[in-house]
Amino acid sequence: MSGVTRTAAAAVIALGVLAAAAGAPADELAAPTPVLERVLTTRDREVRTTLFSNRVLVVSARRGGERILFRQLTLPPDQFSAYLAAIQRDASELAVADELPTAGSSRGRGVVTIHVATGGPIRFSYSSMSVYSLAATRLIAILDDLEQQVLNSLPAGPGVADWQPRVGDVVRLRGGPLAEVVEIRDDGAVLLEHRETYINELVPAHEIRNVVVELVKSTASR
Repeated sequence: MSGVTRTAAAAVIALGVLAAAAGAPADELAAPTPVLERVLTTRDREVRTTLFSNRVLVVSARRGGERILFRQLTLPPDQFSAYLAAIQRDASELAVADELPTAGSSRGRGVVTIHVATGGPIRFSYSSMSVYSLAATRLIAILDDLEQQVLNSLPAGPGVADWQPRVGDVVRLRGGPLAEVVEIRDDGAVLLEHRETYINELVPAHEIRNVVVELVKSTASR
């Protein structure tokens, strides 16, 4: 595809996005297109966060190839417009950068695709162990915020809302498997050991209530 064609295609997408943000009737618009997307992979868990031009935000998750979560919500028009402006600003900075970020490690690897960049889609990868440009860092923060909005809308299971993880607690994970808390790190991350497979899974502190859906046995009363 030539540079002129890519620019024209991106302009059409951007116009469609802006029309959606302005509240144009749905039947006057083409099918919704992705605005920003991230696939975040940590060991056998994959979380996909996608913001669409019709203001719909979708988060889906798989563990070991099996879907364990699918959740969506619709952003208010003003919030969507603010996100769109920030995404387009950062995309413009990345478009003229000498090189795009690249993940320095396969651990906690994220792949980000910006579909509304002026010159056509921009894709970059990153890892939690590296430092990136301001534009890339802001986009990652936007995606973190979008993902958290969806995850915060999930209903909490029995005993989870006020749960403070302790070594020895047994929990049920999203998707059904049982796991035991075997370690709590200084940064609050929780190391879980799956009951059936004995595989260890390290869950960051801010994700633990999205992964755990039920407190099966607590050691708090011991």
